[in-house]
Amino acid sequence: MNNQTYLLSNEHKIEILDDVLMLNGKVYTERAKEAGEEVNVEYRLPDKTETEITAKALELTRTFYKKRLEKLLPAEQLFALTGAGSSIGFGGKSMAGLWDEIDVVKAFEAYIGEIGIEQALFDRKDLESILSRAKLYLAFKPNDTLEKLIEGIEETIKNLCNFKLEDTSTHLEFIKQLTSRKSKQGRLKVFTTNYDTVFEQTASEGSYVVIDGFSFTQPRRFNGKYFDYDIVIRENSRIAADENFASNVFHLYKLHGSVNWETRGEEILQVENPAKAMMIYPNNNKFESSYEQPYFEMMGRLQSELRKKGTTTLIIIGFSFADKHIFTMIKEALNYNASLNLMIIEPFINSITNENFTYLHAYAQKSIQVTIVGEFFKEFVGQLPKNGYFVSHEVTNG
Repeated sequence: MNNQTYLLSNEHKIEILDDVLMLNGKVYTERAKEAGEEVNVEYRLPDKTETEITAKALELTRTFYKKRLEKLLPAEQLFALTGAGSSIGFGGKSMAGLWDEIDVVKAFEAYIGEIGIEQALFDRKDLESILSRAKLYLAFKPNDTLEKLIEGIEETIKNLCNFKLEDTSTHLEFIKQLTSRKSKQGRLKVFTTNYDTVFEQTASEGSYVVIDGFSFTQPRRFNGKYFDYDIVIRENSRIAADENFASNVFHLYKLHGSVNWETRGEEILQVENPAKAMMIYPNNNKFESSYEQPYFEMMGRLQSELRKKGTTTLIIIGFSFADKHIFTMIKEALNYNASLNLMIIEPFINSITNENFTYLHAYAQKSIQVTIVGEFFKEFVGQLPKNGYFVSHEVTNG
């Protein structure tokens, strides 16, 4: 069996190490009857099968994080941050998947020495660093062939991210459960670094209204003021000052752009087939690009949500924390805002080794603010409290 971590928090650590299920650093045991007597049975090979050990690890993990969700979901502010993990398995590609589709090794083999690409970048399929090296090289030494190669790669990335979501059930259940909130609680806000239109397609399928920073008229033009709009139900005879907020509404912030955004002059439009999609492609200049509109507006909204007073829950799904500028916001908010709680959903906890994720590993084991769950997005959605649970329960902080 492979060593795997299933849950990290300051209360529990669940992992399989050397074919043994460990709970808080000790071998997990259960009482069982053997030959008419009660004995302690350890969850290790060969006393238990691999299937039994894995199933028990998942059972313990889900029992814990479902209880944690019951406390976190009724927060005054609820929002999600999603990365590739919310699209992989539904048509989306991981960075490694993009690498394979593009065949990066073949594409750049003629430029390895000229650009200065180390073998280590190929070994770990670091598309972002290779594209960054190539663009930096072009800044000092123009090369039409290399420039066209990069443009072709970026077009391929856009095309691979522009897919139809054949099965919306998982995303629809995710949105359905998290938008079922009291009117005094804030709207669900979804921040994503993905370029695809998974959440827009889901909203269309489920008859949800998406407030995404674009106008409600055609053509849809971007302006940050639209994030401050909301939808209410007003009866003809109603004169009361308070409004009845419409259900089935959520906010969507696409931090790295979208396959259906395009610039025309000074305007940013949402169109079906843009001539050149407005996207921050994988490269080390993502931080600088985030200071341009509309990215700056959305990054500002993320920082504002993280710092709001009152109980706040952030669910992070399939995001590796490789984007330093986003991680820095979250790190500072954890120190600034004691009422901020994170639940990070990442099935490959042991495989992500960047220093930002390592920092959160340590933070989770010392603070109740952070819980890391080794679960896939689809399975996590299946464990969410059913519709209506957290509209009738008051939040408890911590």
